[in-house]
This record gives sequence, C-alpha cells and structure tokens, in this order.
Amino acid sequence: MMKKTIVVILVLALSCRIFSQNIDPVEDIEYKIRTAQYDSAIIAAKHFIGIDSTSSDLYYYLGTAYQSKYNFFNAEKAYLKANQLDTLNPSYQNALADIYEILGKDEDAINIYYDQYLLDTLNIIPITKLANIFRKKREYGSAIHYYQKAIILDPGNFYNYKLIAYCFNQINIKTPAILYYGKALELNPYDQSTYGVLANILNSERLFTNAISICKKGLEIYSQDVSLKRVLAYSYYLNREFGLSIDGFNELISNGDSLLFNFKYQGLAYFENKDFTNAIHALKIAFDKDDKDTEITFYLGSALGRSGEHSEGIRFLLLTENLLSSPPGEMASVFSELANIELLRENYQKSLEYLKLAYKYQAEPLLSFKMAQLYDNYLSNKKLAMNYYDGYLTMLKEIRTDSLGVSGNNAINSQYQEIAKQRIQILTEELFFESAK
Repeated sequence: MMKKTIVVILVLALSCRIFSQNIDPVEDIEYKIRTAQYDSAIIAAKHFIGIDSTSSDLYYYLGTAYQSKYNFFNAEKAYLKANQLDTLNPSYQNALADIYEILGKDEDAINIYYDQYLLDTLNIIPITKLANIFRKKREYGSAIHYYQKAIILDPGNFYNYKLIAYCFNQINIKTPAILYYGKALELNPYDQSTYGVLANILNSERLFTNAISICKKGLEIYSQDVSLKRVLAYSYYLNREFGLSIDGFNELISNGDSLLFNFKYQGLAYFENKDFTNAIHALKIAFDKDDKDTEITFYLGSALGRSGEHSEGIRFLLLTENLLSSPPGEMASVFSELANIELLRENYQKSLEYLKLAYKYQAEPLLSFKMAQLYDNYLSNKKLAMNYYDGYLTMLKEIRTDSLGVSGNNAINSQYQEIAKQRIQILTEELFFESAK
C-alpha cells in the first residue's frame, strides 16, 4: 500500500513538472509504454483524463497500456471510449478490433473491418484482417473471397497465396490449393514448411511424381529436413518405387526417427517388395505403437500367413475384422438436421450454431448459403449475410472449376446462385444508403 502511494505521488509530481515544462502528457505516456513502464502509464493516463476527459489519445494509450499488461477487458473499455471521441481514427478502430479478436468477439471485429472496407475498397489492411478472421473461424469460403481481393491488390505477397491455398485445402478443393501453394513457393522458395504441405496434397491427388519433385526441390535447400525426407519416402511408396521408399525409411529410422509412420510404411514397402520377414519385423514394431490401425493388422496378418505362421496370421486378420466393424459417424449430417429443426422452432441463433458445427465437419457451399439466409432473413446482420453469400458463390465457382464444370444438383445450385447475387446487390445498396444518412 505504501509503495502504491509513493508511485501515485511521484506520478502527480511528474505531471506538475510536465505541465510546467510544456511537455505533452500524451508523448510522455507513449514514452512510458515504449519503455515498458505500463503501471506508470496507466496512472498518468487516468490522472490526465481527470483533467481532460475529451482527449481520445489519452484513452487510446490507456488501452494500449492495459493491453500490454494483458488486461484486455479494461483495454476494451478504454479503446471504446477513444472510438466514441474520434469515430474516424483507423488506429483506434484497429486497436478495438484487435481486442475484440482476443476476447473472441469476432463478429464485432468483422463489423469494424467491413466498415473500413466499405470506405476504401482498395485498402488492403481491412481486407486481410477480414480474411484472417474468417480463416480463424473456419469460414473458409468467406476467407477465400477476401484473400483473392488481397492478392489482386498485392500480387507479390507470398503469404496471402499460402493462406488462400490453406483455405482451399481445408474445404477439400485441391486444384486451386496446389496452384496457390506452387505460387507461394515461386515467390518464396525458402518457406520450408510449404514443401511438405504441397507434396502431401499432390499425393492425395495421386500426383506422386510431382510430389517427389517438390520434396527434392525442398531438400536441395533444407537437406536435413526430417519431415520432408519422411514425405519423400512415403511418396516413393505411393509411386510404387518400393526400393527407394525402403531406403528412405531405413535412413530415417537409423538416424533415430522412431515414429509409428516410419515403421508402418517401411513394413508396407517391404510387404509390396515381397520381403515378408522384414515386413513382419517393421509391422510388429508399428503394432506395438498402435494396435488399432487396421492397415497394420491386415498386412501383418498377411505377411505372417505368407511366411507360414498361419495361426498368428489368422489372429491378426480376425483382429482386423473386429476393428473394421465400427462405422464412421455422419456428424455433418447430424448437425445440419439439428439446424433445420431449430429453424422450424424459430430458434435462429441455435440454428446458426449447428450450421457452423456442420460446416466444420464438412465445408459445403450449401451450408454457407444457409448461414447467409439466417443472417439475412432472421438475424438482421446485412454485413455478415453479404460475407456468407460471397463465400457461397466463391466456393461454388471453385468447386465447378475443380471438377471441370460438374457439380451436384445444377438446378438447385443455379437457383441459389441467383438468390445470392440478388441479395448481395440489394444489401449493398441498403448499406450504402444507410451509411449516407
């Protein structure tokens, strides 16, 4: 208590000296923050706010000091006051939006950045902020929409290519994911992690030779990258180059990389090479690490049976059958049905929550359209409705491109597409006239 009283007295004495020497109190508080004197900055800011409660800068730096001490709720209050006193300052807006993101108030942050975007559609900062928030929220269609805008404004920024590729990959649209990751590496060949990510996507699309080529390019720069060596050995396995795959996994294991993955695919490569003795050895180690993997139990049983160990082979094959008896859940369908029920009950916020859960399990354009409809027709949020309509149209376009023009129910998609376009046009006009009032 004594120490706190002394600090207050010193700050008050300092404030008198500041006024007597014509030193700007805001500059002094800013200096305290730069030098990590956060408590002193807070005390000084509060003192000067008591003298002049109309200074938006004082509230802004009070919020900055609170945020530096991880006191986010008080920071939010201070930034809100700064924004009320000066509604046009983007620094105040961005600080408040940043706090909203930290506190999980993503929709409040989206509203701030969307207003900035409407004021200047060529300002890349709110565009990338919106893209990043939607990516964090796993609303990948909307994130893609804004990353595309960011790439147009800043085509040399490899990071935006990397993030839009990530979004496409998350919603299982592989062709643009491959193209954008490739462009990211073209702009920045030293982005180490992207080589492995791109190679794995290429493997998922059965482009095994391309995956091998990407791994080799990465290893030319990062010759000791263990994860990239692992992907290369796996790519050789998928491309049925079993000898090279075995060599790759042998090198990894001999250097102490004892992951289950290495022993599993080393064993499978030995099995395909009809070297059942080594296959059994590797697969038994893999089984000790994971006794629920049906590929391991199946190939171990097969290798044992082909090596004359019939009883053991039968035991592992029966174990495989038991493990395969549990069907996978249909979580996306379950949550989508729950959303429909809540919509019928007129519980719109709960319906939205279930749609978002369904979207996390299976990101389909129709779910984005349904969320847009909820925001548009029932939750009275025009900005978010436009975002989700945009996300729906973007996803639909990319799916058609990815599948060479083939999509599910073309008649329904065409109808929803027209509705989305019309609503975007109407909502844009309404927001324009509302902002002009």
